[in-house]
Amino acid sequence: MIDDAKQIIPLKMNKKIIVLLIAALTLSYSGQVQAKNAVGWQLVKNINIGWDVNRTNDYRWSNFRVGTAYGKKFEAIPKLSWQIGANLNWSKYKIYSDGAFSLSNNDAILRTRSLSFPFIVGYDIKKTFFHGVKVYTGPNYELIFSSALNGSPYSDIRAGQWGWTVGTKIRFLAIFSAKLALNYYPTGLFYNGDMNRSSVSFSLGF
Repeated sequence: MIDDAKQIIPLKMNKKIIVLLIAALTLSYSGQVQAKNAVGWQLVKNINIGWDVNRTNDYRWSNFRVGTAYGKKFEAIPKLSWQIGANLNWSKYKIYSDGAFSLSNNDAILRTRSLSFPFIVGYDIKKTFFHGVKVYTGPNYELIFSSALNGSPYSDIRAGQWGWTVGTKIRFLAIFSAKLALNYYPTGLFYNGDMNRSSVSFSLGF
């Protein structure tokens, strides 16, 4: 009986050692995978949807967008970080017939689709595990690849648009975030220079 007991104890210890080794190898592999997929993980984590709105005496603009982003912290200043994003946009403009940018005797509907690439630098004012507040600013490049006026193709659009963004990001409940920003485009939407756009934007993400 004593010999049997001596045999059982090493077997149990061997099983524990094997389990610990498997666990250690799994954690090590997971760490390597996470490091290799850091870019992919950020692109998934930073998926967001947003809205841009503005109404003036001349037009009403609404834009829906979906996108993602990748960024890093500055090692010398941990509270400072940069981020570059990529968004797909669907814009709708109602251009009033009695406004400065009138295109016809009736109100006109202009729709555009575009890709935008915001590059921002942000600063963490407050950051904990559950919530945080960040302010950010930076340029935004928009490439309009499709436009239609009242349902027909319209080409009098300046395809390349540069803008500037100033905003704040609030993180809550550990994983959710909301952004509120002001956007301004100093170049006109039309080839003749008309319609320098601006908007208030709101977005939700993780």
